[in-house]
Amino acid sequence: MVSATDIQAHMTAPPQALERVPAKTMGQTEFLSLLVTQMRNQDPLKPVADTEFIAQMAQFTSLEQSKVMSEDIQQLRQSYGLTQGTALMGKNVRIATGEQENKVFTNGIVTDLEVNKDGEVSVIVNGRPYGLDAVISVHSETQQN
Repeated sequence: MVSATDIQAHMTAPPQALERVPAKTMGQTEFLSLLVTQMRNQDPLKPVADTEFIAQMAQFTSLEQSKVMSEDIQQLRQSYGLTQGTALMGKNVRIATGEQENKVFTNGIVTDLEVNKDGEVSVIVNGRPYGLDAVISVHSETQQN
């Protein structure tokens, strides 16, 4: 049996906050659902023109395609970087680092490749990683002194 005190305690207790996890991206399904809701709830005396809905859909489609293309380009850049780095393996390279006035040059053989979390490829020369853009010359054979 439930007492009056239990009911009162339950009614005065603050409601527990529900954790809301927002979606990071809006997919085509969510967009269409939002569009249908917007159409359902529009003012019948001032309906939104069909062309406006078509324009919104075209913009959304364009945005989705741009996003996919950007991801594809990133994968292509990483693949190209790996191809370039692989071609440099075992080759004697000259590396330039630093600003114009303070350039530091390093010579050595590419012994390994490294890919960072952003997908950027680095060559390992003399135990240190260098970006592919730091390579200024490549020699097929090791130079003899």
